[in-house]
This record gives sequence, structure tokens and C-alpha cells, in this order.
Amino acid sequence: MTVNSQMNSRASHRRRRMALMILAGILIWGGVTLWDQVGKSRAKAARLESVNAKLAEVMRQNEEAKREVARLNDDEYIEQKIRTELHWAKPGETIFFVAK
Repeated sequence: MTVNSQMNSRASHRRRRMALMILAGILIWGGVTLWDQVGKSRAKAARLESVNAKLAEVMRQNEEAKREVARLNDDEYIEQKIRTELHWAKPGETIFFVAK
């Protein structure tokens, strides 16, 4: 082998090694980025699940409030609510409190 062919062989070997190092760097960078994105995605999914649970609870409370508003248009319900919550009695009635 001549000196010139040895130099070409070494240069070729260096170029291949440099290309492999660059490729390895790109693959490592891609892997780290992918790992980070998967972690962020899982965190967002957990947050979304908790927000959806909270939304369902608020929607249930909203439905209860709508039913209560609809019932407040009924005079009998209003009277019953006043008697139980405020302990009001009609004239001549006696209220008895029972110990629990």
C-alpha cells in the first residue's frame, strides 16, 4: 500500500466515524426529546382527567340548582322549606323538637 492510499483510508475511516458520531448524537437528541414529550403527554392526560371529573361534578351541581329553582315556583314546597329550615309554625301550631 502506498502512503497516499493509507491517508485516504484513514480519512475515509475518520469521515465514517464522524458521520456515526453525528448520527448517534441526533438519535440521542431525538430519544431524549421523545421521552420528555411522553412525560408531558402523560401529565396533560392526568390533568385532563381531573378537569373532566370536576366538570362532571359542576354539571351535576348545576342540574341540582336548576331543579331547586323549578321547585321554588311551587308554593307548597316553599312552605315546607320554611317550616323545616326556619322552624316556623302557623298560628295555633306547636313545634316539638326531637333529640337525635
